[in-house]
Amino acid sequence: MPPKLEYALEAVNQRLKDSHVKVRLFLRGNMIWMKATLPPKPHIDRPMPYQQSISVGVPATEKGFKRAEEEARLLGSRLISKEFDWSQYIDSDRLPENRTARSWINDFKRHYFETHSLSESTWKGDWEKIYKRLPPDEPVTSELLTKIVFTTERNTRNRLETCNKLQILADFIGLNVNLRQYKGSYGASKVQDREIPSDEDIVRYWRKIPNANWRWIYGVMAAFGLRDHEVFFCEWREDGLFVRKGKTGQRLVFEALYPEWVDEFGLRNIRLPKVKDVDRLYEERKLGDKVARQFRRYNVPFPPYALRHAFGIRTVKFDYHPTVAAALMGHSPNVHLKRYHRHISDKQNIEASQRIMSRDDRPKPPIIPHT
Repeated sequence: MPPKLEYALEAVNQRLKDSHVKVRLFLRGNMIWMKATLPPKPHIDRPMPYQQSISVGVPATEKGFKRAEEEARLLGSRLISKEFDWSQYIDSDRLPENRTARSWINDFKRHYFETHSLSESTWKGDWEKIYKRLPPDEPVTSELLTKIVFTTERNTRNRLETCNKLQILADFIGLNVNLRQYKGSYGASKVQDREIPSDEDIVRYWRKIPNANWRWIYGVMAAFGLRDHEVFFCEWREDGLFVRKGKTGQRLVFEALYPEWVDEFGLRNIRLPKVKDVDRLYEERKLGDKVARQFRRYNVPFPPYALRHAFGIRTVKFDYHPTVAAALMGHSPNVHLKRYHRHISDKQNIEASQRIMSRDDRPKPPIIPHT
């Protein structure tokens, strides 16, 4: 929620100016900083005061601007009374170089949870695993973040996620660094055709799985496009298969593609394999590993997520509108278009067009009587 007008950047700076406080606020990323003409720091060999910046250490929220105005007035008062001393700031946590990575990450986590809808398991799985790479007792610098980015392989999901998550942290701190320039070419379009089984192969390998419970897991992923962890938290309802929890929360998967697979794969009777501590494994984001190991055990030559990708491509073949298809799969229409529509060949597009044009209810041109 944007700050109220009373405690926005322009309003606070105007009050400081009207009060003849010679301090101004500005933003680096989402953090508030003070700028003023200050004496050189003790280790800087300069004879005269010059424009310098001090971090207030708070984000750009209503509460943050209120705190920042107080700090700016205090700084202005110290300057006028000639009581300013760099030890009041250098020895505190106001300056990034004097704060540890642990301190910044803890503050960022609190801020992010206040401003975003995020679960603890998502934080641990998507964010904390990257921030753990920072030395906890060292300061966070542009050089350190760039070094961590370069430890990841180019053009991989790991590189992309590392760049994105570290850039968000850098913006929060107020560091002037562009890490996204190193993210490479990895993206949703990197789903390779060779990784996606044909519908015929999906049926063939389903038949080869000897364990009925894991055969059900495989079948429900294939027919409903569930994520590998969602299969443990679904139930039948009148309108379809309901996912109780997963990466994007609850959702109703209201159609199987193909509907015939529900009976062929025996999906009406939910048969979950005996997996200990399912909830703990879910929180630790390890359920997917459990499913992948079973796929390898039964010699399935593709990863579990390939079944979801095959489902995504099938929604296009079924002429589902991207918005509806995205709702089926529990992601955004933009992700759906980017990830799956590129797999549709010219032949499939022509076939889809012919089906549409052969319908009796297709749009007809207007009839304009001759006058």
